[in-house]
Parts: sequence; C-alpha cells; structure tokens
Amino acid sequence: MSTKWTIAAALAGTLLASPVGAVELTVWAQTDLSPSASLGPVAEAFTELYARFQQENPDITLKYEILPGGTEALPSLLTAASVGNLPDVAILDSFWIARLVETGHLQPLNDLWTEAARADVLPAAVESLTFDRKIYAAMFSNAWRGVFYRTDQMQALGFDKAPATWDEFLAFADKAKAAGVKPIMIPGANTEVTTLHLISTFWGFGGDLVDASGKPIFFEGDNGKALEQTYALYRDLVDRGLLGTDVSTMDEKALRPFFYTGEVAAIANTSSGLQQMYSDAPTLKGNIGVFPLPLPNGERAAPILGGQSWGIFAADDEHKQAAWKLVSFMLDPANLTAVDGAKGYLPVNQSVWAQPFYAGDPLMQQFKAIFDGASVVKTRPPVPIYPALSSALSEQVAGVLDGSVSPAQAVERARDSVMAEYERQGAR
Repeated sequence: MSTKWTIAAALAGTLLASPVGAVELTVWAQTDLSPSASLGPVAEAFTELYARFQQENPDITLKYEILPGGTEALPSLLTAASVGNLPDVAILDSFWIARLVETGHLQPLNDLWTEAARADVLPAAVESLTFDRKIYAAMFSNAWRGVFYRTDQMQALGFDKAPATWDEFLAFADKAKAAGVKPIMIPGANTEVTTLHLISTFWGFGGDLVDASGKPIFFEGDNGKALEQTYALYRDLVDRGLLGTDVSTMDEKALRPFFYTGEVAAIANTSSGLQQMYSDAPTLKGNIGVFPLPLPNGERAAPILGGQSWGIFAADDEHKQAAWKLVSFMLDPANLTAVDGAKGYLPVNQSVWAQPFYAGDPLMQQFKAIFDGASVVKTRPPVPIYPALSSALSEQVAGVLDGSVSPAQAVERARDSVMAEYERQGAR
C-alpha cells in the first residue's frame, strides 16, 4: 500500500483535548484538501472548520491522515480495503466511487442524508453516485475545465470578446502566433486531467464512453469517429503551429507559469486552480476570462460535472453516526462556501451559488453561465472500468501530438487496452 502520513499533530493547540471515551474518527484526504494544504486559504479553512467541529462535538476526536496524490490515491484505498485498514470517512474523487462500491466497504448514505438536504444539490451530482438506489457519497464540489485567457492580452490581440466558433478561435490563435505568443497549451501528460479535457471535446462531438451496462463503447461506430475527431483536432492544432508538442509531459499546473508571464495566449485549465493562480500571480485577479473550446461544425466542448465527495467507510453505528456528523457539518452551506471558495471550486448546491462569494464574482458567474447555457452536461461514467479507460485515453495523447501515432491508431490502442482490463474485471 502507498504510504499515508499521519499528521493529526498539526492541529495540536487548535483542537480541544479529547474527553475520556470519545470516538476517534479517522479522516483521509489528499493534501490539497486538508489542514496541510499548500494553498493558505484552503489550509486555514480546513483547520478552522475541523477545530470548530471538534469544539461543538467534544465526544468526537478527529485524526486526519494524508492520502498519496494523483493516480496513487485510488490504489491505496483499494489496498486498504483488501487488508481491512480503511478510514472512517474520506474525501474521495467522484470517479473512484464506483470502484470503491465494488469493495463492499463504502456505506450507503440514504438513511443519513435527508431528502430535504439533498434537494439543494444538483440532481446529477446525487445520481452519479447512486447505485441500485443507494447513495454512496455526497459530492461537495465541481470544477469546470476549459480555456482560460487574460483579458488584457485578448484585447491587445484585437479581440473584445472570447471566440465563440472554431473559425473565430483559429483567427485568435493565428493572431497570437503572429505576435510571437504561443496560441494555446492543453495538458498532454498521462493523467486524469488530460482525459478530462479530452473527453470534454469527445462529448462535444457527440461521443459516449460506455453503454447503460457499463461496457466500453468509445471505439464503436459514431463514438469511435468522435474519439478519432478529438485526437485529430489535437494533431491539427500541432500541424497548424498553434499547439506545441512540449505539452505532452505537462499537466495543468505546468501550464500556468506560461500563462502568468504572457508567453501563451490561452491555456486549458480548471476553475479549481483559480485561487492558486491568484496566489501565484495576484495581478491576474479581475483579468481572466474563460470560454468552452469551440469545435468545428458549430459544436463546443461539453462541461463536465464531477468533483470531490465525502464517503463513509465506518461500519459500526457509533463511528458511522460520528462520521455523518462531520460530513453534515462540512456540507452546511456556510462551511461549504468556505472550503469551495478557498479552493476555487464551483458549487453543486444552489444555496452555495447564492452566497456573496459566488453571486458577486463576475468570473464565477461566467462559469455558472457556461453550465446553465450548455446543451450537454456530462458526468464521468460511474462504472468500475472508468479509471482504466481514463488512463488508456490519455496514454495516446503524446503519440498523437508528435505524429508517431495516428488518430485512428490511438482509438484502436485505447480500445485494446481497455477491453483487456474489462475482461479481466469481468472474470473476478
């Protein structure tokens, strides 16, 4: 199992001393969603909320532990499940839930999370984490992925608004290139982030990843054509000199320094990185605009609904009830606004959208308008094969970018990789 670091001592002096007989509640989360987050406002929000929760619930002692980041997190959880070493409660990426449900250790929330409380949450955010009518996690954030630009740079290139069509986007990119600026950078590393940008375009072209049973179909018929179109679009940008092959090893974080310095006119990135951008480059505040990537034939990349969620593993009633106390406390609209706002997440709760931080911020309202105005909003398919599918799709990007793999070959290679794993999972 990947190492996890116990750092409950970081809250020493902030949390109250534990009374005799208190329930000790173990919480797992990745670093950037904990009191140890490198982004100051996030660390402060979690530290303050955890301290206040324990003050209000002196019979519950919180002990939080750090999960490995990135692709190591889900395997660590699956290993912990196999050896009986899971936490009581954890912050989980929503695309892990289907795989964790298979372990039999994730607890349904139906009897804990009231219908009245769930009514404030976007229905798709609940439905995507529901299996056989059982809700296995409570999503608390969303993150939009699309194109970010600096408004001053856009204006300097002669544009008073963001491109809305493919031809307008190409004109913008050509103008940037002529000015000696990289037109656009898109994540190309073999990560889930690369897949998220890729499938946003794939869905914009009308493709589907899996069928109703969870079987992969992204390579069949019109779906295969849509995926080939997606890879071909990346290659076309390279051939036009608008996208460099250097992005094949870059994630979203690696693109941002080029954005800060004005070396690139636009980057594909995430709303959840917004506060980090402001921290790194404060002059960007009020100087950022966003738009969904326009596609040929009048289409545009589809927004993706899916973010972080709370899940409970504790099986005994005492720890389960204590875990739900923590989760419901963190889901309170005011507390949730503190976390989502500090990180730059988009809400999945209408009451949080109504909070001043979101209602009064023009950029946040741009994000909201993109979701409200989209003809298609998708969630990553809540099926066990998705992690393998995601990896297979992103693995092909580097080869497509450098021309060593054709778009058609990329579809075939992804198919072969995913179907081998699908058959293996079916044999378990």
